[in-house]
Amino acid sequence: MNTLSTQTPPFRGGHVGKAAKAFPYLSLLTSFTMLVFGLLPNNEQQLAALSFNYSAIVDQHEYWRLISGHLIHSSWDHLFWDLITFTVAASYLERQSRNLWVCATVVSTLTLDLYLLSPLANIEYYAGISGVLYTLITLAGLFWYSKEKSLLGLLPLSAIAIKTLFELTAQNAVFVTDGWHLYAPAHLIGASIGLTLWLLCHRYRLM
Repeated sequence: MNTLSTQTPPFRGGHVGKAAKAFPYLSLLTSFTMLVFGLLPNNEQQLAALSFNYSAIVDQHEYWRLISGHLIHSSWDHLFWDLITFTVAASYLERQSRNLWVCATVVSTLTLDLYLLSPLANIEYYAGISGVLYTLITLAGLFWYSKEKSLLGLLPLSAIAIKTLFELTAQNAVFVTDGWHLYAPAHLIGASIGLTLWLLCHRYRLM
């Protein structure tokens, strides 16, 4: 006798068929946390205490920086653009699949931290959500294109590609003019993780 399975597909965000899409509370909570960090008094002091700091992590075992370093920003300008973009892209992705959102956020955070701790990075300090954001915005763009296979559907992915190429060429951020210098490898790693997760999900039919 056939029975109806109650198991939720791995990356369907907890809904089947035409059920209402999930409220993006994880994205909004993350955005709120970044905003709170930005509003803390003595922002320079908080930045020094919460940003990724290689020596502090390795020598002083301040492991919280592996997470807080992605949530603290080096200037209001830096925070503003990351916050706006993250809230829109991450919320859209979470509404498509919360499980994929969680997977992408965890994988990109861990991968970026491992890279920043490796000799390949060769930097002492790092701050900002943009590396993780590139993973989420790449997945959001791919979701958008899968639903709108037209020139309009290609617009978000094209904008990401053009912005990234321009920044690599100019060695400077497109919108952010204040704060620490652009660290382009984080963006490239984030986008690569997003594309890899998308391909793996389709390869194993997880979406």
